[in-house]
Amino acid sequence: MNKKEIFKGSLRILRRNKMRTFFMVLGIIIGIASLSLTFTIGKGFQKQISERAKKYLGSNGLIIRAEKMKLDGKPVNSDLISTLTIEDLKAVASEVPSVSMFDPVQFLSNREVISGNRNVSTTIKGSSVNGQFVWNRGVIKGEYFNEGEELNASRVALIGSGIAVTLFGTSDPIGAQIRIGDVPFVVKGVLEPKGVDPHGNDLDLDVVVPITTMMKRMMNVDYIIMAKIILNDENRMDEAVSGITAVLNERHHLTENGKSDFSIITPTFVKEKIKEMTKVFSVFLPSISLIALLAAGIVIIVLMFMSVNERISEIGLRKAVGARSKDVLFQFMTEVSITSLIGGIIGMTFGLACFKVFGLFMNFPFYVPWQILVFGVLLPVLVGIAAGIIPARKAARYNPVEALR
Repeated sequence: MNKKEIFKGSLRILRRNKMRTFFMVLGIIIGIASLSLTFTIGKGFQKQISERAKKYLGSNGLIIRAEKMKLDGKPVNSDLISTLTIEDLKAVASEVPSVSMFDPVQFLSNREVISGNRNVSTTIKGSSVNGQFVWNRGVIKGEYFNEGEELNASRVALIGSGIAVTLFGTSDPIGAQIRIGDVPFVVKGVLEPKGVDPHGNDLDLDVVVPITTMMKRMMNVDYIIMAKIILNDENRMDEAVSGITAVLNERHHLTENGKSDFSIITPTFVKEKIKEMTKVFSVFLPSISLIALLAAGIVIIVLMFMSVNERISEIGLRKAVGARSKDVLFQFMTEVSITSLIGGIIGMTFGLACFKVFGLFMNFPFYVPWQILVFGVLLPVLVGIAAGIIPARKAARYNPVEALR
């Protein structure tokens, strides 16, 4: 028989059995919709965090993070402190050839920043003059603090654009005075907008002061909490990590097998962590969605067997007038492929629409991975074919004489 005629006949049969077609399509819709939604959320979340991490770290940057610990000779109930210092970073820069620049960092969380009768609670960051280059973040108004101000622990501050709007509205904040707690500072510049970092913190609410001011005037400490290092060659990342580890181990009198008081975060490390974080959306939940597709396949098997049993005489008549077994097989496989494809396209569209709504409420970028377009078309058809092959083969094997009795 002509394949085109068989295809048209399949469409007529599907329209004639609307209820059966509806339930076959519905099962596929549910499975593909849930798969599309969970998979796109996972990939979208992974893409968002990766882009934030790339802006934060770059391809040639790494973070040295101090691991707080008790110093020898200190009381058991004493505060945990960091042993990472600016002198450590200077030693690293002089002994590791691939290190180009570094920026030491200290933090004070939940500090009240006040201007007149306005105030906002935010994180205060201590940074060096190099911070504008290391973090690729300059100022859009005013100017960055200079080496002299850093050396003298001057009370100058750079504020994020969000802080500027909150405290000063449309007024120019440059040269204005703010108070961080009880300490007065002069606003020297407004930082470039940066949005949200990989941890979800709004960088436009930053207040940055010279690292020496932070350590001497605000915290009275001689250590830092972290530092970012820029390499002159990103291909020497592993070599740099080994060199930095060796220098810090020697300066901190650490053994290779002992407890370390620092950790090093590289772009590769961040990528692996992001994959682990998003695994629940990109692997586990889509796997659960496949159970819905399996259930849809079972529904298709049952309904196809019902269809075959109801059409025994039709099958016998067609074979009696010349239809071959493979023509009957092709017709039933066409029917199940059409319903599965329609269900897949509708399910994929519905899942992506739900993802779009989710993104609007969660401030999440709309991103459609290519895999979901393939899954939405091929996977339901494969499920339908796998589920329909047994009923279709049963129909194709009917003897026309027995079928017409």
